[in-house]
Amino acid sequence: MDKKLDEQTEIDTLNKFYFDCKEQIINGIEYEACIKRPGIFTIKNSNGKVIYSHEDNPFNFEFSDFNGDGYSDILMNYVSNTPGIQELLLFNIQTDKFEFVESFNSYPNSKRINKSHFYYSYHGSGCADNDWGSELYKLTETNITLLGKIEGLGCLENDINGIYIYKVNKNDEKLLKYIKREQGYWKGKYDFIAEYWTKNHKMFE
Repeated sequence: MDKKLDEQTEIDTLNKFYFDCKEQIINGIEYEACIKRPGIFTIKNSNGKVIYSHEDNPFNFEFSDFNGDGYSDILMNYVSNTPGIQELLLFNIQTDKFEFVESFNSYPNSKRINKSHFYYSYHGSGCADNDWGSELYKLTETNITLLGKIEGLGCLENDINGIYIYKVNKNDEKLLKYIKREQGYWKGKYDFIAEYWTKNHKMFE
């Protein structure tokens, strides 16, 4: 058989079958989390028992103490048109299991504010990130409560360009502030988002 054909067959096989496992000791128990393609994402405890499975395999994952309780959680990363899409599994010390956080994938690039239960996201909203958005939310156990939004518009040359800051209460959105800006990409938005939410997050409760 042709050598190049052999090499291509091996590459195709590696691309088709993918296996990645990581181990972590949490609360005195060793856990093994694995991506299997074909297959599903699984977490096993030290007894080899599957305590969690997820049919939608992530691109990759990491153990990380997301909520700052001193115990490792799992962040699953996905390839998407929106960078920073993740799913979150929080470790429950009472059950020694991982719990799925609903709607976490709606808050890309989430960052914790200091040592609080408040977090903020960032995502582009089109037009090469000239339009963008950020959400403030509170994480209580596995429940997310949306509290505020920042919407940045800078795509088109018109009178609505600028930054809109809203307070959110369930389905009700109240505009708190408008900051006029010119059309175009604004590289200072990341610092603005971080500073605004860090300074003002408590007023959104």
